[in-house]
Amino acid sequence: MAVTVDEVQLTSFLVKVASRCNLDCDYCYVYHHADQSWRSMPRLLSSKDREAFASQLALYIQQVGIRRCVVVLHGGEPLLMGSAELVAFAAHLRKAVGADVQLDIGMQTNGLLLTREVIDELSSVDIGISLSLDGPKEANDLHRTSRRGRSSFEQSYRALQLLQSAPDVFAGVIAVIDPRTSPRQLLEFFNERKVPRLDFLLPDAHHLRPPPGRLEQPDAYKRWLIDAFDLWFDEYSGLQVRTFEALLDAVVGMPSQTDAFGFGDVSLITVETDGTYHDLDVFKVVSQGATRLNGSVRDTPISDVAASAALAAHRALLKKEGLCASCRSCDVVDVCGGGSVPHRYGLNGFQNPTIYCKEMRALIRHVQTRIANSLELTMHAAAIAHYGRDLGEFECAETSTEAVASLWSNAISDQSSELRQALLWLEASGCGSGETVAAVRALIDSQSAIDLLAQRPGAIAWSNAMLAIATGRPVSAVDGSALDRDLGYAHWMLARLQGSTEQSPEVHAMDPWLRRPFGSAIHFENQEVLPAAESLLHEALGILHAWRPAVVQELRKICRAIQFIRDPAADPDKIVSFSDNAVPGSLYVSVMQRASLIDAYDLADSLLHEYRHQKLYLLERLAPMVKPTNRKVVSPWRQDPRPPSGLLHAVFVFVELRRFWKHVRSLNLDRLNTRAENQLMDTDARLNEAFLTLAGCPLTATGRSLVAVLEVGARE
Repeated sequence: MAVTVDEVQLTSFLVKVASRCNLDCDYCYVYHHADQSWRSMPRLLSSKDREAFASQLALYIQQVGIRRCVVVLHGGEPLLMGSAELVAFAAHLRKAVGADVQLDIGMQTNGLLLTREVIDELSSVDIGISLSLDGPKEANDLHRTSRRGRSSFEQSYRALQLLQSAPDVFAGVIAVIDPRTSPRQLLEFFNERKVPRLDFLLPDAHHLRPPPGRLEQPDAYKRWLIDAFDLWFDEYSGLQVRTFEALLDAVVGMPSQTDAFGFGDVSLITVETDGTYHDLDVFKVVSQGATRLNGSVRDTPISDVAASAALAAHRALLKKEGLCASCRSCDVVDVCGGGSVPHRYGLNGFQNPTIYCKEMRALIRHVQTRIANSLELTMHAAAIAHYGRDLGEFECAETSTEAVASLWSNAISDQSSELRQALLWLEASGCGSGETVAAVRALIDSQSAIDLLAQRPGAIAWSNAMLAIATGRPVSAVDGSALDRDLGYAHWMLARLQGSTEQSPEVHAMDPWLRRPFGSAIHFENQEVLPAAESLLHEALGILHAWRPAVVQELRKICRAIQFIRDPAADPDKIVSFSDNAVPGSLYVSVMQRASLIDAYDLADSLLHEYRHQKLYLLERLAPMVKPTNRKVVSPWRQDPRPPSGLLHAVFVFVELRRFWKHVRSLNLDRLNTRAENQLMDTDARLNEAFLTLAGCPLTATGRSLVAVLEVGARE
């Protein structure tokens, strides 16, 4: 008979060949949750029940007309049956269904009984092997231990090493996450061992049994999932992580191929070691007997099970109409699909959002934003022509006046438009006092005021944040704290337009949006430091002017703000500086080492360093240097991997710093001679390494041309 449109079609069968296990993982849904039926189950699936299942499977395949299906040998620990019996069972199944059917047979194991000989036996009948391993020893042994609490890592890791040399049968790794283990630690571990596929699973939980540790740390799982996705997306996309790949599919409207995301249908049943039929095995977390279906392999055709009321009820929970009211009205329901059904369970059955609802919502929204930004960057890059000016002239301050003026004008025009959009949105939102509305309207009515504000880094940081908030995207400071709608800043901007024209750059101004994007991650110096720091800044700019006046002229044009900072996470003796394109045109530099001012030459170095970043940012607005990529590379100046654009920025900076320290060396200042010599030797070595790395990066035509110019500059 052919299956009708409204009937369940079963294509996957999880067969429990052993009901016991040689580990005692504390999160296991079989042994440590509500259903304890394993205690009364036979230890092994009998030979008679194996034969009966093979017959029922062959009959069902013939009735329904299936040409491909999956059997997963499971437990407990399936290798407790013995590899010879598993091989014989697999051979019997293949013979029963016939050569016209593609039967994929897999096995999920903890690896403790896996040897080279066992792998060879399983490989002989094409049984794929998936390994349960939660990561390196400190992660794995949090939960996966023996009944006496002993480590399982060495044996499981030995199994991983054996499977690495058997790629034809190694299907992948399943890992249950614990937010106490960092995502980077896990991704590095599995990536270095080149596992063919990785599944990250959340600990099974529901509304009557919440996830472990979440009461103490409510956002632990949410932070873990978002951090793990970003790391994978940016640095480890070559590692197949089924969890995230399924999420990407669901976000773009494709079937997710997993019950964790998106709507689906029932396609799998379980056979226990007593031969009885059961629903999805993880329903054991709900209640005693929750998985039980009618019949067994000895007396009931699979087609009867497929047509059962129990599977119809399960099937209804996988459709939008079967979700609770709050899920049906949720803005991400078409991606989430209500989440894993067992995780929805509560006092009112399954009519609840998944217990991981807040985690799923946050992760999905984050992924939607990442994809939108990635597509926007890709489309933007695809639409941009090669930069038409001479990049040799652009790179050198003495010849770049016209080019930089044009880039600056383009940037201010864009920023002016974005600032106006932010003000219009603020006005349309109908929030704020009458004074706020009046300030916003006064700014909107004066295009010249907007054009002036568009040259202020703080105003641009504010408008970027407000426009992001307007689209519903979460906006955070560097320290992770949320950035909210700021109505009062309109007053601040209006007030700053009054009075005389200010100097450029504006020094250590109390502009809240020069500081708010960094939260508590950066400490801004007290105003008491300002007189001495301004004097030091004047001296440092004088040093740069005596070397090359054009550099200072260009710095003053494109760098409109300087802030004096300390990094609370850095060594107090370390001189730090940074610039961020979220606050374009602002330089953040340290002026203190502990309680003393730094040397003026060190401040000159910092100013030159950050000004060069800002100069390259201007060019990148018009012509990206790197093709769209998630690749990360090693930078000689950083410990953490960087995107290729970050490495190119470093080269652009240090070619200029090399020139500066050659000048310092020529001054023959006793206190700086050795410093200058060491600086030049170190910079030359790192530039050589960086150019070799950039040669293998996916640069645009503009990027390649600029690198060629910089290579010449590095040999001057």
